[in-house]
Amino acid sequence: MNTSVFLKWAGGKRRILDKIDKELPDKINRYFEPFLGAGAVFFYVKEKYNPKFCLISDINKDLIDAYIAVRDNVGLLMKYLREYREQNSKAFYLGIRDKYNKGRIWGINRSAAFIYINKTCFNGIYRVNSKNEFNVPYGRNKSVSIFEKEYLLKASELLKGVNIVRQDYREIIDKVEEDDLVYLDPCYDPLKKTSFANYTPERFNLSDREKLFKFVESLTVKKTKMILSNNALDEIRRLYKKDKYKIIEIMVSRPINSMTSSRGAIPEFLIKNY
Repeated sequence: MNTSVFLKWAGGKRRILDKIDKELPDKINRYFEPFLGAGAVFFYVKEKYNPKFCLISDINKDLIDAYIAVRDNVGLLMKYLREYREQNSKAFYLGIRDKYNKGRIWGINRSAAFIYINKTCFNGIYRVNSKNEFNVPYGRNKSVSIFEKEYLLKASELLKGVNIVRQDYREIIDKVEEDDLVYLDPCYDPLKKTSFANYTPERFNLSDREKLFKFVESLTVKKTKMILSNNALDEIRRLYKKDKYKIIEIMVSRPINSMTSSRGAIPEFLIKNY
C-alpha cells in the first residue's frame, strides 16, 4: 500500500501500482500527472524515482488546494482535522457539507473540510450535482480514519518542490519534452449509461474521448512518454491502434459501487506510446 495517499478517490490506483510499475520506464527525470485525484501513481513515482521535476494538476480547485495545504501547511491542516475527527457524526458531517457547499469555510480549514468529507462520505466518492454542490451522503463506517499523522507528514515531504497547479490537462502540452513521462487517469469512458463517469456536473462523453485522444497524439508527436488508464472497451482498442500504441489488459478490483454485489474484478487497459 502507498501510505502517502491521504484521500479516497473513485478509480484510485493503489491496488494496481504493481501492475503500473511493470510498464514504467527505467528512468524518470520529469513527471506530469494532470488528472491527479488521490495521486497514488504520483506518490509511487516520486518515492521510487525522485524525478528532478514534477508537475501535478487537476481541474478541481479544492483538490489542488488540499495538496498545497499538505505541502505547505500540514501542521495547521492536522489541527483542523483533529477537530473534525473529535466531532465526527452524521449530523456533524451534514453540517460541514452544507457550510462547504455554501462557501462558508475557507483557507486551510476548507482543505481540512474537503479531506474530512472525502474520508467520511459514502464510499469516498467525490461527486457534485448540477448546482456544483457536493451531494454524497454520510458513510456507513463511523470509525473511519479521518487522517493518519505519519501519512500526511510523509505526503508533505514528498510534495516539497513539486509544482501543484489547477488547470485543464491539455495545458501541459507546451511544458512537456521528449522522454518526459505523463500518466493520464481521466474519468473513464463509461462501461454503460449508469456507470460512474464524472466528478462534475458534466458527464464524460464522446467529445471528451476525442479531445483526450487528440491530446495523446500530440504527446506522441513530441516523443513524450505516456501511460493512459481506461476501461477495456472495443472502441478504445480501435482508437489506439497497435502501430502507435501498446495496450496491456489488466484485472482491477472496483470497490466503489452502491451495490456490493456489483463490485469485483473487471478488465482495464493500460495504454502506452513507448
